[in-house]
Amino acid sequence: MGGKHTPEEKLIKSKTKWLEADKVREFEKEYKQIVNEGIILRSKKMTGKGSDWHVSLNPRTLKELYEKLRQL
Repeated sequence: MGGKHTPEEKLIKSKTKWLEADKVREFEKEYKQIVNEGIILRSKKMTGKGSDWHVSLNPRTLKELYEKLRQL
């Protein structure tokens, strides 16, 4: 994978901490969609406590990501 990455669990908790249950489900659905589209890459990383899923932006899809952000 390379580049900057972050633990997936930490990312999801930080983005859903203050959301209501229905909004959390919506976030998880959209999150799975962008993982399936390949915009976010997931990989198992060895840590001091075992192995965890880490995520990073796919550098090959950055142009597509910028276009999606401009549409918002």
